[in-house]
Amino acid sequence: MKIKPPRQAQEWSYFSHRESIGKALSSTCIRSNKNTHRNCGSSTRMAGNVCANGDQIRRQDRWNNTTINGEYLTNLPRELVRSMAGFPTYGRFFYTARAALNPPTSLCKKFPGDPIQPTVAEYASVQVIIMLRKTFIQDSVPMMEHHPCYPVWQHSIFSDPASLSFERDLLQIEA
Repeated sequence: MKIKPPRQAQEWSYFSHRESIGKALSSTCIRSNKNTHRNCGSSTRMAGNVCANGDQIRRQDRWNNTTINGEYLTNLPRELVRSMAGFPTYGRFFYTARAALNPPTSLCKKFPGDPIQPTVAEYASVQVIIMLRKTFIQDSVPMMEHHPCYPVWQHSIFSDPASLSFERDLLQIEA
């Protein structure tokens, strides 16, 4: 899968939005017979992600409470998710101190030497980790503190001198 760099923000037409969601679903072999309402849930969740008020979304899309809550909005409260991720619950503030420190390149290049199994799920998981490796390494430090018993922390990459040095530096920044 190739990831294209982001383009200048532009408005999507109804057809383009619906077609892109359809392609994303079909590329993952997900079949849906709800073609008419495919955009409804997506656009409502997108509006929710940018902190649009629930009442505004209801008015814009003409939803009643039961329909919007049961079908189109996510079940997770946005404020809870933001606070669990380390962000303040107000506004559109997306900064964490750990983002200021980049992990060493040598650490980003270290991945297990095992060959990738030829299954779609495993290949896709590894591709996601490769794309998000900087964020994964940055976020692994606070995760190790909160969940020290996770088996993933036993991997040799987390006992590497570069990893230990990065961990010390990151803990100093966040202190």
